[in-house]
Amino acid sequence: MSDKNEIELAIIGGGPAGLTAGIYGGRMGLKTTLYEGEAFGGLAGKAPKIENYPGFGSIGGLELTEKMREQAENCGVSFIYGKVSGINPNEMTVTSYEGELKAKAIIIATGSKHQTLGLPNEFELAGNGISYCATCDGPLFRDQVVATVGGGNAAGLEAIYLSGVASKVYLIHRRHCMRAEKAIADEVMTLDNVTTMFNCTIEEAITEDNKLGTIKIKNHETGEVTEINTKALFIAIGVEPQSELAKKAGIETDEYNFIKVNSKKETNLPGIYAAGDVTGGIRQITTAVGEATTATMNAYLFIKKGWYGEGEKK
Repeated sequence: MSDKNEIELAIIGGGPAGLTAGIYGGRMGLKTTLYEGEAFGGLAGKAPKIENYPGFGSIGGLELTEKMREQAENCGVSFIYGKVSGINPNEMTVTSYEGELKAKAIIIATGSKHQTLGLPNEFELAGNGISYCATCDGPLFRDQVVATVGGGNAAGLEAIYLSGVASKVYLIHRRHCMRAEKAIADEVMTLDNVTTMFNCTIEEAITEDNKLGTIKIKNHETGEVTEINTKALFIAIGVEPQSELAKKAGIETDEYNFIKVNSKKETNLPGIYAAGDVTGGIRQITTAVGEATTATMNAYLFIKKGWYGEGEKK
């Protein structure tokens, strides 16, 4: 393989974790290439407003992540706009439509995607009343009536958080009770401004002036249909880590398909790291940025020590 096809650091994913890895890799003088197959910013880039990222009282997700992309570019990162089709951990190569690149270290920051309800207009209402992150968007609906859907830990925690922001919260779940941990479920049930609607599903999201205006809810035990006027619906039915590429390469994942990493953000394969939402945990921009920092600094040490499978890894 020619020198032009050899780099030091390959980063897969262009969300906050991947872009932060690029900034650090570039600043540390590593020849760095970042792959993004869809759009820079990941889930963060789709947030209409972000009000919990240090240094910005309020900023659009696309604006924030574009600043990150520009900074990475200014640090010397090169970009490949296309999906990665394979990782060969034995050869340390990354394959895309542009061919193979050989790297000394690889950081996987492919993120996650939200599970959706499947409503016909869900995509067009995302950012216009439908949200997948209460801590990101909840304050935009302070003292208003909101709804959240789901019955696990994520939905329970969102309901608890929203109870301190909104005037009233409806928690809608298709089962007869919450499946969240008992402590979370018990706390939800004690909140005066939270109304649970069990055995219910959302049948329709009605648009008003190009934004969410009303949700239609059906109780599958009684057949009763209820309409709730709300400008905000927070969907918390789970996320899916985008770890298929890693699994095909032999990288270990947990029972929920999140990539397993240690405190250095190392995977089970030498020289391959992972950071951000694809590793699970607390999925926030700030945590993704911190994890990427850890991964990149350890990748740098790995590269500079020149450890490629011989001897003991420190």
